[in-house]
Amino acid sequence: MSRKLAYRLVIGYFIVVVLTTMWPIYPFFSRIRPLILGMPFSLAYLVFLIVLSFLVLVSLYTWERRRNGME
Repeated sequence: MSRKLAYRLVIGYFIVVVLTTMWPIYPFFSRIRPLILGMPFSLAYLVFLIVLSFLVLVSLYTWERRRNGME
């Protein structure tokens, strides 16, 4: 995978995350029930997006380190 494609995928992912936290998509997830790990569903949804964003950035970082190590 080329560096340009990887960056485009990550940028695209973050654009999707921003759009899913805005109207008209977020109201589908803005409810209190069910509780997930003691958190309202809307908060659990945002925590899930943050954790997934962290994992995307960590995977990009490790991919770049491996790629630069091979060159």
